[in-house]
Amino acid sequence: PAASSQQPAASSQQPAASSQQPLIVYYNEQASYYINLAIFRLYEEIGLFDNLKSANYTVKNLKDTFAVSGRLDSEYYQEKYDRLFEKLSDNNCDKLSNLVTIKKSIEPGSESYQTKGTPFIRVQDLTKFGLTDTNIYLSENEFKDCIRPKKDTILLSKDGTVGIAYKMNKSEDIITSSAILHLDVKDKRVLPDYLALVLNSVAVKMQAEKDAGGSIINHWKKSEIENVIIPIIAKEKQEQISKLLIESETLRNESKSILEKAVKSVEAAIG
Repeated sequence: PAASSQQPAASSQQPAASSQQPLIVYYNEQASYYINLAIFRLYEEIGLFDNLKSANYTVKNLKDTFAVSGRLDSEYYQEKYDRLFEKLSDNNCDKLSNLVTIKKSIEPGSESYQTKGTPFIRVQDLTKFGLTDTNIYLSENEFKDCIRPKKDTILLSKDGTVGIAYKMNKSEDIITSSAILHLDVKDKRVLPDYLALVLNSVAVKMQAEKDAGGSIINHWKKSEIENVIIPIIAKEKQEQISKLLIESETLRNESKSILEKAVKSVEAAIG
């Protein structure tokens, strides 16, 4: 469903916080729908559903479940991870290092932490949906030459919780820890939004698990990340998937904005 045809009309006045709840829920549901649809389209394009032909009931249940609820639950395809590499080889693929430049940031140490200055982003501040607020800052002068993420830079975690990818929607004056790599697309065959989705997908997470020998991954080597195989689908299909991702993020941001306004209105009323 198109968000533009379903979303309730916005009021010129800020209603009570409780009346905003249905709108917040609506936007969140729509955001989840669009990102799950993008994931579904990705897996369909690279042939992961074809890879499940030996278990047709699984394919049918997955598609039926998605059609009804818009959900893609990992248990439906987790047991099929071992077939991923064979299926990836059926696609046009390339190594990540051929598609992006990969830069590493710094690790200043806790002695450099401040309460004001340039925001310092660590892995715990990174999600595939964006960056959370940090209370750690670095000296603007001392670290002025450190790399900053630009618009369309993909931030990718390689330590701690590895494999989290987020594409920046705008350039920001922040510094990331050395556990977060900066990926900038250099090959026009891939779109940044599409690549971020692939990096967050099972197609890449399985490769990380393989690099870790099947054990819990605490550190993903830069050399291993450079060799990650990325499926490259038709540009038109990438654009369609990117539009779904952008729509999802727009709705998520709208939900966040409404929630923040509702909280402020309550605080203002109390104050």
